[in-house]
This record gives sequence, structure tokens and C-alpha cells, in this order.
Amino acid sequence: MNGSMENLDTPDHDSIKMFVGQIPRSWTETELKELFEPYGAVHQINILRDRTATPPQSKGCCFVTFYTRKAALEAQNALHNIKTLTGMHHPIQMKPADSEKTNAVEDRKLFIGMVTKKYGENEVRMMFSAFGQIEECRILRGPDGLSRGCAFITFSTRAQAANAIKTMHHSQTMEGCSSPMVCKFADTQRDKEQRRLQQQMAQQMQQLNSASTWGNLAGLGGLTPQYLAVTAGQTAGSSAGAAMNTLASLGLTQGLGGGLTGASMGLNNLNALTGGVSGMAAMNGGLGASMANGSGASSMDALTQAYSGMQQYTASALPSLYSQSLLQGAAGGSQKEGPEGANLFIYHLPQEFGDQDVLQMFMPFGSVVSAKVFIDKQTNLSKCFGFVSYDNPVSAQAAIQAMNGFQIGMKRLKVQLKRSKNDSKPY
Repeated sequence: MNGSMENLDTPDHDSIKMFVGQIPRSWTETELKELFEPYGAVHQINILRDRTATPPQSKGCCFVTFYTRKAALEAQNALHNIKTLTGMHHPIQMKPADSEKTNAVEDRKLFIGMVTKKYGENEVRMMFSAFGQIEECRILRGPDGLSRGCAFITFSTRAQAANAIKTMHHSQTMEGCSSPMVCKFADTQRDKEQRRLQQQMAQQMQQLNSASTWGNLAGLGGLTPQYLAVTAGQTAGSSAGAAMNTLASLGLTQGLGGGLTGASMGLNNLNALTGGVSGMAAMNGGLGASMANGSGASSMDALTQAYSGMQQYTASALPSLYSQSLLQGAAGGSQKEGPEGANLFIYHLPQEFGDQDVLQMFMPFGSVVSAKVFIDKQTNLSKCFGFVSYDNPVSAQAAIQAMNGFQIGMKRLKVQLKRSKNDSKPY
């Protein structure tokens, strides 16, 4: 078949050629056709092959063209990032091929807002007909059938759509509208998915920040179980809270509180925080010298953990500056790893996540040495897994405890310690 399966008749004019990744290299066109046909008749399948091999070997990806656009979109909705084929570690990746982007409907579709509710499809179509052939015009309506004051228009070419935007955007304020007409390209499915992920990430980071941002040391009592005593258990957590009360009685909380007050921290506040940490270190040593009896041991251990937690908090308090310097450092050299027990593998990452997204998500748990998402060199797509390295095992355990099973969209993260070099590879 020369790597393809094709019938003689032609598909619909608006059909989409889809790129499909994460398929077994042993699969032929026959298995692929069985996979795709439940969603509609298949016009053509092309498996990408490495022609330098003898015989040529599949690269684990293909192109598929359905007869109808509807079938292609239904297949994408059912398979992309959802179905994992036998023998594969990651779900199928399915999206329009690059060659389709020049004339895809989503690139010619406009959103029209602030339209008078007196207009129907015919009136809106007439208003925009001067810019070119209109393939579709649809008014958005509520359950009562009444217009919501907005519409979608699809032109035959992107140039026509762009010309309509240039002329009509903010050109007039229609009857019953509070502001001028809005005319812009409609959001693509990728735009919607990215915005949904961004909203989820913002909510999740807000939750994490609300758990890790504190105005004074009294808040350490709540942070102790997750951030400062993951490996020591609840007893050490209680001891850390008692140790903080001891520091308060010694007057140390005032200096630290000044460095941590407020929802955000600038460089001046970072200096205050650094001074507070240094003071805490000095107090740590002083307590170690004075607590000679056994009763001081638990408080001493808890205080040491608290000091470690203060160092970790410096990174989460200034995520933008910290992440920028970290990513710049990673770009300039090889991927860094932390000590034994401080390196994590992260599985089931969303396809859209890059190094920066993973870094931001795992920074609240400690000082991150590196964060990396693995990319397939053949397809240039994310493999949906990566790793994060901390500078200490306590932070790694805190991240596992909080993020293993954490749901993002339809995925749940799997977070576990990276195996040592002597162990077998995870894949």
C-alpha cells in the first residue's frame, strides 16, 4: 500500500487532514482504520516511516483524512489525550495537520459582539456580505430563543475575515448596546483549552499560595505538617509549632513578621526575610548549645526543619524572579539534579504544559533545582512527562504528598521519586 490507504472518491471540501501521534510502531494501516472508522468513513491513512531503515519502520505517527469534517472532530474529541493504546505510555495525540491551518474554518471564523438583539441571521449576514462570501452566520440565542446580542460568521477566506475586522470592529454602537461592536477572530479549540488550563492553574496556585503565604510566624503552625515535617510526622509538626512560640517569646517574630507581611514580597522584603532566617539560624545554634537535656531534642529537630522551610519559602515568595533565573540557568547548561531522594518524575502532564508551567506548579514545596518536560524529537510534541529536582528530600516528599493524584482537566498527575541510576529505567 506504500504506507497509505486511499479510496478513489474525494472527501468533503471542508474535511480536515489530522496528525495522529502516540500509536504503536508495529501497527499497520489496517489496525489504524479499525481505530478510526467508528467515528466515520476514512478516506486516507498515511503512516510516517523512517526511510533510512530497511525495511522502512513506522515512526509511531500518521496522517488520517476522514470524508467529513464532523468525523475528524468527533475522533479528536474521543481520542486526543484520552485513549491510550496497548503498549503505549501516553494517550493518543490528535490535531489538524500543519498543512490544514492555512484554510481551517477556525482561522476564518469571527465572533461579533454588541449586536442589537433586534437583528437575526439575515440582517447580520447582509451587514457583513460586502467583505466576501459568507459560509455560515449564526446568532447565539438563549433557551427562550431570543438573541444574546452576539453572532459567529465564517468567511470563505481568512483575508476576507481580517478585512471585516479592520473595518467593522468598534465601527458603531448599535441600538440597545452599551458599547461599540466587537469584531474579532473566534476562539479556537486550543485557545479555549489553554484558557481553561490557565484558569485551573490560577485557581490551584491561589490555593497553594493561600496555604503557603503568611503574614507572621503564627501561620507556621498550619504549614508545619505539609512543608516542614513531612518525614517527621504529626509529632514533630506539633513540636515545630511549640518552637515557634518559643521564638515569639524571645522577640524574634517581629523581625520575621516585617519581612513576610502582605500578600506579595519585593526585594526589600526579601532582605528582611533573609535577615530573619539568619537570626533564626543563630537562634538554632544557641538553642542547640543550651538544650543539653533530652526534653530539648524534639524542639531542636523541629526548629531545624522550620529553618529549612524558611529557606524553601524564599523561592515561593518570589516565583517570578526565581523561575526566571532558574530557567535561564537551565537553558545555559545540562539538566541539573538534586541529591538522592530529591528528584521526582511527573507523569500525565497536560499536552500544553512546558518547563515554566511545571516549575510554577512545584515551586511552593521548596527550592527547585530544575524542571523539565520531555519532548518527542520526531513529533516535537510533549511526551506528557518530565521531572522536577529539589535541593533536599523533604521538599520532594512534600510535593509527592500534595501533588500525586492532583487533577488537571481530565488528567491526574502521578508524582513519584525518580529511580536511582542503578535501578531500571521507568520506560
